[in-house]
Amino acid sequence: MHTRAPLLLLSGMGADARVFAAQQKALPQLRVPAWIPPEKDETLAHYAERFATLINPGEPCFIGGASFGGFVALEMLPHLEARACFLIGSVRSPAEFPGSIQTLRKLSKLAGAIPFELASLMSKLALWSSGPLIGPHGTALLAQLSESDADFLRWACEAVLQWPGTASSPAIPTFQIHGEKDLVLPLSLTRPDVVVPGAGHALSMSHPQAVTDFLEQRINSFGLK
Repeated sequence: MHTRAPLLLLSGMGADARVFAAQQKALPQLRVPAWIPPEKDETLAHYAERFATLINPGEPCFIGGASFGGFVALEMLPHLEARACFLIGSVRSPAEFPGSIQTLRKLSKLAGAIPFELASLMSKLALWSSGPLIGPHGTALLAQLSESDADFLRWACEAVLQWPGTASSPAIPTFQIHGEKDLVLPLSLTRPDVVVPGAGHALSMSHPQAVTDFLEQRINSFGLK
């Protein structure tokens, strides 16, 4: 790969850097920062601004994320010298959320009353819709969900339910790869650049080569040294 511009990828809700283990082996410029604790009643946009300040490489870079990480990446665009944004099993706006999440969003004013069991369930949907659980990616996701921080999960769910979407500059291109059988964020509600046949929600783990190729090809097209 001829570019060394930093690539920052954010994991999904309840996940960590292990979701991009295969991509880290193939793309040496990839960084997967750990989530920072949210502030009380913090919006997704404000969280993204604070997070961007901490991980900003101070040079042209690429930003992206899986699922929830993609929402945060979109909100980071005004705060980084980003050349492009990559959505991996994520969507561009709340308008592309499925009906189940849209219903919860209508109750967003009561988000503080949403029980943690629901927050935990929302994150676990990513696991159960990721394709066959027999194999290393299923085991790894189970481990990550069992180790995830309850307070962070609760905040993340509430922030998503109240997220109005981002007004990111159209000058920064956004590229999207999506699983054909994603049940959390259904393919029928979004228009990705690349569809991975047979893939579910956690496609960076279940179909790592497809995601690596997607990232590598688009980054190389910018020709950054």
